[in-house]
Amino acid sequence: MRAAVLEDRQVLTVREVPDPAPGPGDVLLEIRASAVCGSDIHRYLRGHRTYPMILGHEAAGVIRLVGEEVDTELVGRRAALIPLVPCHVCEQCRAGRYSACATYSFVGSRRDGAFAELAAVPARNVLPVPDELHFERAALIEPSTVARHMLDLGCFVPGGSAVVLGAGSIGLMLVQWLRVLGAALIVATDVVPGNLETARLVGATVALDATRVDVPAEINRLTGSGVDLALEATGSPAALAQTVEVTRPRGAIVLGGNQPLDAALPMEFVERLMRKELTLAGCFMSYSAPWPGHEWTDGLAAVLDGGLDMDAIISHRVALSDAPRLFSEIATHRLGHRKIVFDPTA
Repeated sequence: MRAAVLEDRQVLTVREVPDPAPGPGDVLLEIRASAVCGSDIHRYLRGHRTYPMILGHEAAGVIRLVGEEVDTELVGRRAALIPLVPCHVCEQCRAGRYSACATYSFVGSRRDGAFAELAAVPARNVLPVPDELHFERAALIEPSTVARHMLDLGCFVPGGSAVVLGAGSIGLMLVQWLRVLGAALIVATDVVPGNLETARLVGATVALDATRVDVPAEINRLTGSGVDLALEATGSPAALAQTVEVTRPRGAIVLGGNQPLDAALPMEFVERLMRKELTLAGCFMSYSAPWPGHEWTDGLAAVLDGGLDMDAIISHRVALSDAPRLFSEIATHRLGHRKIVFDPTA
């Protein structure tokens, strides 16, 4: 089969590799759409723990084969990929905290992923979807679940107010979930005009250009004392620092962006956190019990009923063979993008 293989830091090639074979308990998924996550770009830019590796974990396709002990009725079904592979037997897994599994694997980073024509994954790592659901939309259920999980961690309630710091793919999912769940005020911030325009399109009440507006001052002007919930989705230390400024006393902050490991925050951040008695939560993946969690069933339902507009956040639809060029252009800041979706069949 053809696959886009990360050979080394900033070395991505499309080449023939052996077809994967489904083992006991596995299925073979023929990939029809695979989207690029920010973590894929991070691994390309900064390097990965092992090479070669087939990246890609936001995907959907058709189940073509099943291994032993798997229901043969799954053959021919459309399915979205569920990338986390926990052990399901440790204390954390038994408690439903699957992302805390000490021995977890992950499709597209710890085992070969979906930037390929085929992927072999455990049967419990596919979410069957209706035949009428377009493969691109099914592939984007995965990032939608991250946003949905962030709102759980922030204890969001209908009628609340929220700011989404960063209107990239996760930020745009957050805006949509806030709209679906009945937020009274949704503020989105970004530095890219196209992202802000899309945020307005999918439900933001207000979209602020952080290069032109004093974001904390404007949010406090809009709300009086800050929002109920701040959602950091950029991985920017500057945006992270703003969270304590834009959240009301006893409000909540959820961190979803991957921050640079060499960055630091002033102790003033901690002081503000304490004085305002804020709740601070981190988000790592998107799972809850029973496996894989309501985030996934909610995401599927919202795509099917039109609550989540996946098409609005896709900026590029390309053949898998274009992957090396696109990643190179992203690395050299020559390609502005939101969601890039590969078609391995093209």
